[in-house]
Amino acid sequence: MANLSATYALAPTTSICSAVSAEQWEEDEPILLPSKGKSARRQTQQVQQQQQEGSNKAHSLPAKISAVASFAIILLVVVGHPRGTFRIGRSSDDGRGSGSTTSSSGTKPRRSFVCITGQVNRLELDNKIGAVLNPLRQAGYEPDIALVLDDSSSTPHVTNDQKVKVDYTHQPAFASFSEAADALRDMDFNVVTDSPYVQVAEPILNEQYVSQLQQKDGMTDEQHRDRSKNNIRMMESWGQCYDEMTADSQRSMEYDIVVRVREDAGFIEALDVDFLVEKLTENGPEQDDESSSTGKSSNRVVISNGCRQSHGMNDKFAVVSRDAAESYFHSPLRYYYTKPLDPKVISSESFIYYTYLAEGLTVLKPPEIRSVVKVITDENGNTLLFPGEKKTLIHMCRVSIHDESAPNGCTTAWDTTNRDLHQTSEICWPYKIKDPTCETCK
Repeated sequence: MANLSATYALAPTTSICSAVSAEQWEEDEPILLPSKGKSARRQTQQVQQQQQEGSNKAHSLPAKISAVASFAIILLVVVGHPRGTFRIGRSSDDGRGSGSTTSSSGTKPRRSFVCITGQVNRLELDNKIGAVLNPLRQAGYEPDIALVLDDSSSTPHVTNDQKVKVDYTHQPAFASFSEAADALRDMDFNVVTDSPYVQVAEPILNEQYVSQLQQKDGMTDEQHRDRSKNNIRMMESWGQCYDEMTADSQRSMEYDIVVRVREDAGFIEALDVDFLVEKLTENGPEQDDESSSTGKSSNRVVISNGCRQSHGMNDKFAVVSRDAAESYFHSPLRYYYTKPLDPKVISSESFIYYTYLAEGLTVLKPPEIRSVVKVITDENGNTLLFPGEKKTLIHMCRVSIHDESAPNGCTTAWDTTNRDLHQTSEICWPYKIKDPTCETCK
């Protein structure tokens, strides 16, 4: 891909929540246990409805019950208790989503587009298959996948690891781009990219952006500038996503949902595709106060993580309507070089957020979506949470991981005979919630 940063001329530029430890949390907060697929979730929702209808009736448990019945009741109380009905990425409406491969009219096939960006040597796929790709497939939105990944053997472009105070080992899961693409194709996923993406070696910096970008504690001036360069590389790769998405014009018009995810991003719970599609088609009634500042009414919607926003919106993951895709993928780099910076820009997250508002996009950050985490793979091929993620989730998302040392739990197994993926759980790491409305999230 050409050096896009060289194609633009630089234009002239013109109360925090404290961390909460796990020990401080209320003991009666519900720990959400792994479910056995969507059928279990719907069964739980039916039980919740029955509980609400019969809330005025007195009830009690027998003094002695069998071990099997005891387990069932405990499961229903923990997962179906009224205080535990709020789940990250899970709606309260039961019965949405038919899993059909056609639209409600029965005439148009439903498809999705997923772009994974970054570097091959940091790529994790197991969690993404269980939390993103398989849920899309099971909901009837078969994904076309673009791997916009640099396959260079040089030193990876990483500047944030210095914040980690403990030793950790990341073992690349894939030796090459082709190995990663083949792993997906072996599961009958359609990978639309045939070759790796080449990151630009020396992006042209916008010095106004560098000066406004908040320099992290302990970061040298050189590291600060390297971080700014990585932001450009990130935005350039997004443009490549759109190019891959529209390479086949007929195919691109069939996408009902567009997803972008960073190569080292993971999820503590599988995405609820029905919930996301509903949000994309609501025409923005629940938008941010500052969203869609042009006053336009459209389905140009971007859904981001409900926390870890860094004064803007999370840049590790987004779900986008097809009509918003061009602005979502292309406008950040375009604005970086041709528009004055908003004075509120102090991070890449705030830069893309105010860029999208200027583009007239509706930006949604629902409290139901708080599941984005950073992940690594170990020498045994297990997907693990990046060191410090437990503390970050408590502090910024009011979510507590039960055991941060546990490997990813929403794994899938490929049935070669029936050509099908089997997945036993939608919960990748068991968690509990402190603030259901996320009013104290950051």
